Amino acid sequence: MDDFLTTARLAWAPGRVRMESPLVNSYKKPFILRRLIETFFGGLRLFASEDVPVYIFLMQVLLFSGVPLLCTLFIALEHHGHVTLPQAVFSNAAVCGIYAFLIQGLAFCLRNRRSKSREIEQMNLATDEEVLLFDSPIGSRTWAFLIREKRLIASIFVHSIVCGIVCGSAVYYIRPRTILEFNVSWSVSLAYTIVGLITVGSGVWPLIGGPTPEPAMYRPLPFDLALLSRPLHILICVLIYHVHVVYPQVFWLSVLDIICHLIFIFLLILWLLGVMPPIDALVFWLLEQWIVVGLGGSPVSSDGHLIAYSFFGTLSLFNVATMPTFDSKMIVAAGWGFFLSLDIGWMVASLLSHHVKFLTGLSGKYEETQPIGGKISLRRVTCRRELVFFLPLFIAVMATSMGIHLPNMEWYREIFEAVQGANATIEDVKKLQFFQRPLLFEDYARNITGTAILVITALLLILNEFQKVYLLGLFKNPLYAYHKKIQKSFLLYIVSQFLQVGCPFISMLFLHQVITAELYLQVTPVPRTFTHLLYTIPVVRCFRGIWQFSQAYFIQLSAFFILDLIYRETDLSLGSWGSFPPAVRIFFISMSYLWGIRFLQRLSTVILFMLTSILESKQRSPRIWFLIGFNIGLLPILLCVLAVSTITAAPLLPLFTLPIFLMGFPRPLRSWPYPVGRASNSCEDSIYYEQLTPHVVFAMHNLLQSGSLGLVEPGEHFLLRFEDRFLWIQILECGYTFQYYSVKGLELQETSCHTAEASRVDANFSRAFDNHNADGATHLNPHTAHTLTPLAQINVLGYSDTRNVLTGVIDSPDTLKVVNDYFQKALLYIMFDCIVNRSALLRNSYIEVERRTSSSANSRSGDVLKSLPKLSRRTEVHFEEGVPLNDMEEVMEQNKDQVSTTSGRISQLSSKAPSGRSSRLAWIDDQRLYGPREEISPPSSWDDTEDPLDQSSSKRRKQNPQRNEDIMNAKNKDRTQTSLPPIHSKPQTFLSSMEDLTDVSDKVQFLPGIMYDSSSDDGLEERVVGGQPNLTHRSKHKSPAKVNVRVISRTDLRTPIYNSPLSAALAPSSSWFLDLPLESEMIDEVQDNFPHAWFKFLLNHFGRMYVENRSQHSADSKTSRSSNSSGPSSTKVGGDKEDQIQRMQYDETLEESYRYIIGACHVIVLGLDNHPPTPMQVYKTFSGEIPWSMALDWLHKKELLYELILKAYRVGVKLALDHTLIGGITGWAELLTSLDDYCCNWYLGPDVRSNVEVPATSRTTASYMREDAELAKPKSWPEAVRKEVPNLFSLGYNAVKGVFTSHLLTLGKAEIAVGRLGAETVRGLWASLMMELLYLTNDDDERYSIQAQPGLLRNLTVQAADPPLGYPIFSSPPLRLALIWLNATYEQLPQSRVGEEGEGDEWGDEEESLSPEIFTVSDKSA
Repeated sequence: MDDFLTTARLAWAPGRVRMESPLVNSYKKPFILRRLIETFFGGLRLFASEDVPVYIFLMQVLLFSGVPLLCTLFIALEHHGHVTLPQAVFSNAAVCGIYAFLIQGLAFCLRNRRSKSREIEQMNLATDEEVLLFDSPIGSRTWAFLIREKRLIASIFVHSIVCGIVCGSAVYYIRPRTILEFNVSWSVSLAYTIVGLITVGSGVWPLIGGPTPEPAMYRPLPFDLALLSRPLHILICVLIYHVHVVYPQVFWLSVLDIICHLIFIFLLILWLLGVMPPIDALVFWLLEQWIVVGLGGSPVSSDGHLIAYSFFGTLSLFNVATMPTFDSKMIVAAGWGFFLSLDIGWMVASLLSHHVKFLTGLSGKYEETQPIGGKISLRRVTCRRELVFFLPLFIAVMATSMGIHLPNMEWYREIFEAVQGANATIEDVKKLQFFQRPLLFEDYARNITGTAILVITALLLILNEFQKVYLLGLFKNPLYAYHKKIQKSFLLYIVSQFLQVGCPFISMLFLHQVITAELYLQVTPVPRTFTHLLYTIPVVRCFRGIWQFSQAYFIQLSAFFILDLIYRETDLSLGSWGSFPPAVRIFFISMSYLWGIRFLQRLSTVILFMLTSILESKQRSPRIWFLIGFNIGLLPILLCVLAVSTITAAPLLPLFTLPIFLMGFPRPLRSWPYPVGRASNSCEDSIYYEQLTPHVVFAMHNLLQSGSLGLVEPGEHFLLRFEDRFLWIQILECGYTFQYYSVKGLELQETSCHTAEASRVDANFSRAFDNHNADGATHLNPHTAHTLTPLAQINVLGYSDTRNVLTGVIDSPDTLKVVNDYFQKALLYIMFDCIVNRSALLRNSYIEVERRTSSSANSRSGDVLKSLPKLSRRTEVHFEEGVPLNDMEEVMEQNKDQVSTTSGRISQLSSKAPSGRSSRLAWIDDQRLYGPREEISPPSSWDDTEDPLDQSSSKRRKQNPQRNEDIMNAKNKDRTQTSLPPIHSKPQTFLSSMEDLTDVSDKVQFLPGIMYDSSSDDGLEERVVGGQPNLTHRSKHKSPAKVNVRVISRTDLRTPIYNSPLSAALAPSSSWFLDLPLESEMIDEVQDNFPHAWFKFLLNHFGRMYVENRSQHSADSKTSRSSNSSGPSSTKVGGDKEDQIQRMQYDETLEESYRYIIGACHVIVLGLDNHPPTPMQVYKTFSGEIPWSMALDWLHKKELLYELILKAYRVGVKLALDHTLIGGITGWAELLTSLDDYCCNWYLGPDVRSNVEVPATSRTTASYMREDAELAKPKSWPEAVRKEVPNLFSLGYNAVKGVFTSHLLTLGKAEIAVGRLGAETVRGLWASLMMELLYLTNDDDERYSIQAQPGLLRNLTVQAADPPLGYPIFSSPPLRLALIWLNATYEQLPQSRVGEEGEGDEWGDEEESLSPEIFTVSDKSA
């Protein structure tokens, strides 16, 4: 029966008890307990292991007690009057320093007696159950455990000195007489002294025994600097007490001393809870608070910038304080305030880093000061624009300030003399009526300016709020439907520019008025004293704050105006409000505003943690109810924690992300120690965020300036949602007209926790935006208790992702049987397209050497097809555009009788070998078609400096035949100096003049690599000149010779004979025929598949395109040389063009060359089997995995040909899929349009980084230079996304499901939802994450603190943390944007010139900056 009940209880338990993830795994608890004890005692490892001998425990206690006992001895001697206080302090410092040095020296000697320190370290490294070995009380292993080794030997001396200083000052600070000064009893003072001795011992023991595990960890520090944190905390308390002793009359020093004594007595608890910051975080936090609180600046995005701003801000303070007169002080303060609100560091780095090596380090890895490729530097253009904008503003600020104060200098002098001479109180000075204020400083003038500020502030807040989808985050905005119309209007642009420029000027005028109106309060303090310096701080802060945070200061000045108006116009008493100078009053209001916003944010975070724990059903548990009751019961203590966290700007730390709130240690606002964007967990999806980032940041910047995001200050976090992507944007720094952003990209929904929180975010945005106008929609925000508040939507250029299953498509017989056919057609098109594009690029590179000016038409090879002329239909050649593919041959046969006589003879000759194996016969030198030939010697290379469409070059060559002969001999001589001559000394596209297209139509061009053997004895005769074959005609009236193509050895290389130079220009590269390891019979097997009609259509299309391009270039050259051509000559040239196009179209040698290379490619890629491929073969070939053969190794060496073949096959596969899905191609024109689109607007290839796609070949000099147009196109999926190709397509295979998939990216306007996150909630979760992982080492993947919490977005926040604690897949460096019209973009600028030779070499290996077309990248990532 008992067994049955037990079984029933176990079965019923899961239904009643909620299964939860543990806070800490059970095996971690002993380790955490040992670590807490070690932290409390400053590194004393009392319970390091269960097997530790007793003498180890006793030795640790004895060594630790040395410092407290010595301090107790000298405190007792001083208390009983045996020694004076100075003697006790210095004696204790000397003795404790010697004690620390002797212990460390002894440990150093004993450790080095045997070289086993490495072994001991490895044994102590860290397992949860440590096994420690000890030899004896004086053994090396024992002392290596007791006193750990320092990284530097010099640290022994330094730490001993610091230990002595701390112990000596402790006698001065914790002695009972010091505590009795606070009017406490003797027992309280004695207890304080005893606790203080333990605190001192725990504080100095890290200097002796070694590093202590601290919950407050910021970053690893070198040179044992982390050991100085605790002594520094003690010394700060002692220093404040000493300053108070020196200046006992200063009230605020007395209050600060009391606070420090309270902190000192609780240092052990504060160290244990991780509240006290480490030394590095403390220094940078103090500097940041000095900038924000003391100088009115902004938190910054880098440590270097923080130090620079602190230095120059302090310099400005002393400069203003030392001004001799009031007017000069106000003028200088106004100038410094404007100057320091600018991004001076960025401007200096942008203008000088290229020339000054010292500043180059400021530029960082993502520097764009000197961009690659000779482009114009956007940083410098933006910087120059800002300088042009800021210099007049600075002059206006100084002129306005001088115009206000200089005319009133006599009035200032009278007031100063009256105040200083009367030596009266402030109330007496107020009663002085012998001076009259200037009109500008009268009450009614201040009321006018203050009223204007009040009205503008009200309009500003209303306008900002009505641009959000929720009013105050609670109620739906009924006017949000008109938000986009308002956003596109010119009104918001005017308002944003007025806020940036006009508001600070109004605020500056108001400051001058209110400060000068009560001048007697400002000049009352004695000049050049510490009090005078303190009174100067509010003046400097106010004049800087109006530029740094113009909108926030409008609110603060409005509050000041209301209070000041109440004080002046009513009888209400505001206490001592009128006794402070106006600048001090504004300072108090500003601090109240700052701390009030912080307190409300922290209070909302506490409420949010409690509410989400109750409202989320999966989070409810008995312990949650207990913790909520615990917080309510200790509400006063919780409010005190919130207040201290608010004043110190420390994050609120929810322990284990539960509603148990501690205060994290103070740190800079950006939360992380390392440079922004330093690292990320990059993966294949990171490129999507990289493409999206510049557009998103630019749109967010526009929203920020227009007020759609509300009042934004540094430290704000925004979450953006687009399809399955999350962008996390943080505001790093704000200034006058500029902001710094950090963008992170989160993983694309791969975990259940991520999916759960993403679903809640989608629901939140959907209810805010999609259902805004729906009937019955609620007018309240249903997700008020959520850390995410929807704000607005933006439209940016992004990729829409579509993934489909191709079952029934790629395995369809209709698809597979047309893949090979489309592959050959696409390969022909791509080869012709490559030749035309390359010729245009190389013409600009070689012929226009003297004209280095860049233009968009010549430099953008990717737009060549868009700018080329359309194909015109000719009656002489019957290449009908609207004829279906299968009917083309029939139409040509039907139209044969309608051709002219000449065309008829051509057709009769060409019809003998239209396709198949017989097409391998090339007909040349036909007298019936071209007439008799003249005997000439073939040129080895066409002159590079001459234009084939320019007749003047031909005429000059005819007028100087001797020069032509010398040039030819020189070129032949050069070619004989190498064992294997280059294929072309220059590309084939550089032909002779236009007359040569007529007069030299019968000439032949020799390209090494292919031999044409004549079938008759009247062919070509071979002569060897200098070891180089030279071919001449034996007779010029011989019958046409049939030549047969075959591959021969390298020593017998000869060249094909083309019918015209135009044919040679459009011919495939002769290097593609070299060493082809294929037999002619293998290529013969696939000759029947050659698309003859398509080839003729492309030949006609690209031939006309090429000639028109050359003609246009020739006309441009003639215009530049100011040479006039006659009308008849132009007509003749036009006729010659038509004639050459006709000859090129029926050049059998050209067709034979393409038949040969297309057949070879067919054999290599598809093999000899004419059967349709399998779906797996299509997928592998599409991915770049061509079946291996000896010919494939040869193909890898032809890098350009390999790329063209891969591209053609992918295009062919895409056409085949379209053939099945949307129907077949109906004509050549439609096919040409589709190929144009796929080659210009698509990237086809695998969507992963594949090593198969680019063969590993040596980049030696090739016949086609590697700077051709084809290389300007993306070679990989990430590169295509980065270049924003409109469409991307890839094939995939799911091995688990056994299905083929497709991946399609389409570039277009993407609608992205924008929401604001709770800034303090994010900082609190990050602070908890740092403590849990770095101190408690609780890195379990299933721990409670990383589980999904939809109300807090806990999992997403953990992902967004900086590595190694977080794992964003993309993290940008600090991105800087200024005013909309100050940011330079490449679209606004003309195309930049190519830089001088050698320029940019330094930056050749640098990473490409993130889309510099939109923004410039900060130098603060260095």
